[in-house]
Amino acid sequence: MKRAYWIGKEYKIYLESYGIPSERVYRIAGLPLHMEKEGIYISRDKYIKLMDAIEESIDDESMIKYSDISQIFAFSPPIFAGLCASNGLECFKRVAEYKKLIGPFIVIIEVTDEELTIRFTFDDEEKTKLPRLVALTENMSMINMIRTGTGLKIIPTKIELVEECPEKIIEYFGVEPVISDVNRLHFTINDVKKPFLTENNMMWNYLEPELKKRMQELEIDESFSAKVRSLLMELIPAGNGTIEVVAKDMALSKRTLQRKLSEENTTFIKQVNHARELMAKNFLMNSVLSTEEVAYLLGYSDMYVFMRAFRQWTGMTVKQFRLKHEVNA
Repeated sequence: MKRAYWIGKEYKIYLESYGIPSERVYRIAGLPLHMEKEGIYISRDKYIKLMDAIEESIDDESMIKYSDISQIFAFSPPIFAGLCASNGLECFKRVAEYKKLIGPFIVIIEVTDEELTIRFTFDDEEKTKLPRLVALTENMSMINMIRTGTGLKIIPTKIELVEECPEKIIEYFGVEPVISDVNRLHFTINDVKKPFLTENNMMWNYLEPELKKRMQELEIDESFSAKVRSLLMELIPAGNGTIEVVAKDMALSKRTLQRKLSEENTTFIKQVNHARELMAKNFLMNSVLSTEEVAYLLGYSDMYVFMRAFRQWTGMTVKQFRLKHEVNA
């Protein structure tokens, strides 16, 4: 199924802070240079293209900084959830479970009596090659996470990479990687069981229900309506969520699109509302956005029409929803 991933307006500033030329990256990836709204949803293919574009524009030193979780955890609930764990073992399992919320990734954890291994791949079972940038930064982020959590300079016992590794990053790893047909990280079981100083059960109790809800929203659904809904999540924030645009993007006539939806006992309007509901919940988690701005991003010219719709969808007012998720925000 085609999924959409959120790229916030502030991401350009984030790239620039590491010396990465954001305009060049956005041009290569085919993203708009100036976003009038708070951000856009992009497709899986465009997400991978964005990672490739960053790789073309980043040096080794910036790559190390880019992997510093102290700079990104506030924008990444899965990383925050990992730091709230009691040790590395629990941390890596949480990150593996919720990594899909960040991008089209799979993190595979294997545990024996002697070691824990972490394998990184895309969600198509290694049909798409993992960009060098992603392979290196994923390894560095996991190492950075266990070091941050324990307060110790833990060194992996082994690192397997598909491509060669720069010297500066080898120094950061603390161990020379070996060339392999997979990207995999190895730790001793003793190291991953060391207690985390960052453990926070109270915050985890708030985070877990919301992460589970977001995962349910991302569950694979091969139905035609799910494909329409996923496309709408890209098009609505750009102001293009009409049946004409969706039909054109799917290479169908309007009549065929409506017939296929009817066969699944739904309509285009229902899918528009479903997509808006999913996006509204995610937008409202961001305390920076006002209700009026959320309404605008979802294509409502009248904020009060959006507020009435949101109550119909969720049984809560926007204010009640914000209060319920205030800690998460």
